[in-house]
Amino acid sequence: MIMTLPQKLYLLGYSPDKEKFEVDNLQFRGQRLRAGALAELVSDQALAVRPGKRPGAVRLGDAPPKDAFLAEVWKETSPEEPRSWLDLIQPSAHRAESSVREQLAAAGEIGIPEIKGLKKLSLLAQHEVPVHHPDHVTALREEVREPVLQDADPLTLPPLALALTVISAESDRHHLFSRDERHAHEATIEAVRERFDAVFPGLRDALRTSMNALRPSGGGWGQ
Repeated sequence: MIMTLPQKLYLLGYSPDKEKFEVDNLQFRGQRLRAGALAELVSDQALAVRPGKRPGAVRLGDAPPKDAFLAEVWKETSPEEPRSWLDLIQPSAHRAESSVREQLAAAGEIGIPEIKGLKKLSLLAQHEVPVHHPDHVTALREEVREPVLQDADPLTLPPLALALTVISAESDRHHLFSRDERHAHEATIEAVRERFDAVFPGLRDALRTSMNALRPSGGGWGQ
């Protein structure tokens, strides 16, 4: 299976050593999936970046992407009036996870068990899904970690590699990089972020703004 960026970001919340999606990695996942979709659409030239006071994008082309989730996000843009990144990330973020989860289940990457009894009352029950190929997640983790731990030149990284590393690490509570790793490779992490900001201007700021707006109220949980 050739995964989209949102599908990879979804699976990166899984902890292979603990064999589960930990709660700390679930908050704001919908925001990350939406930001990943936008980055992939820009990389695929389905969207064009429009910088400014409220940076965002306009739609390119007439045919939607073949991937259903990317098409869903693409259809929310306009070919004429730019929509800001924040408007494209936040309002629909809570629905993003269910769309991507269904794709991964259809591809056999995860299972979706039936929710029974009192578990139906839990807001997190739908996130308790088994991962059928933990080795795929391990490979994804290395895909994110390798450029940072090897102090790669950000200019050598393709746009989607930049996006995968930067978006997955936003609001990451030492899930992908330990505290010591972040400290040892701080300069590389910052350089990768700066390169991402040059390729996708304003997108990371919008993602962080969305997260920070919801954090005080305990929001940022998907369906």
